[in-house]
Amino acid sequence: MIWRLVLIVVAVSHSVPPAYAPNIGKLDKALSTTRDLDARFVQTRRSPLLDGEERSSGTLQVQKPGLARLEYKDPSPLVVWKRGDSAWVYTPALKQVVVSPTGASGVPVGWVLGASRADLRRDAYVHETGSGVDIVPHADAGLPWKKVSVSFGKDGFPNRYEFTESSGESVVIELKSVRRNKGIPAERFRPRFPAGTRVVDAG
Repeated sequence: MIWRLVLIVVAVSHSVPPAYAPNIGKLDKALSTTRDLDARFVQTRRSPLLDGEERSSGTLQVQKPGLARLEYKDPSPLVVWKRGDSAWVYTPALKQVVVSPTGASGVPVGWVLGASRADLRRDAYVHETGSGVDIVPHADAGLPWKKVSVSFGKDGFPNRYEFTESSGESVVIELKSVRRNKGIPAERFRPRFPAGTRVVDAG
C-alpha cells in the first residue's frame, strides 16, 4: 500500500574509513546540517504483482527531532504524520485514520533525514557504492526493507531513495525543489482530520 512507503532509520557504518567513503560523508553531512526540510516528491512503485508502474506525487516536510508530514496529492489524497515513534495515516476517501508504531507503518524518507546520528547507528549499516550508498537494516530492526539505495544531487544532498523488499517490490522516491532550514510551522506536524473520522489503533 502507498502509505507504507514513507521513512527509515539508517546508520553510519564504521567499516569504511571516511577518507575513502565520500558518499557516506555526504549523507552524514546532510543529516548533521538539516534541521528541517520542505520538498515535493515523485514516487514510483514496481511490483511483480503490478502490470507496469504505479506513480504518485505530493509533498514532504521534516523537522528534527522526529517530526515528518507526507501528503500524497495524486492520484489519491492521503496524509501521513510521524511524531516520534508513532505514525498517523489519514485516508480521506475512507474517513479513517490508522495509528501505529512508526516501524510497523513503514514510514521512510523523512525518517532518514529526520533521525539523529545516534538513532541511525542503532538500526542499520551504510555501505559506500559507486553512485551513492546502500543502507541495510539490521535483522532485528523490524523494518520491511532489505536494502535502501540513496543517490545524491549535484549539490551533494541525498535526493533519490530506492527501497527494495524481499518480495521483489521496489519503491523509488525522488525529492524535487528541496528547501532546507527555512522553518516550518509546528501545526503542520499535528495530526488533524475532520470530526467523525474513524480512528483505528493498530499498535
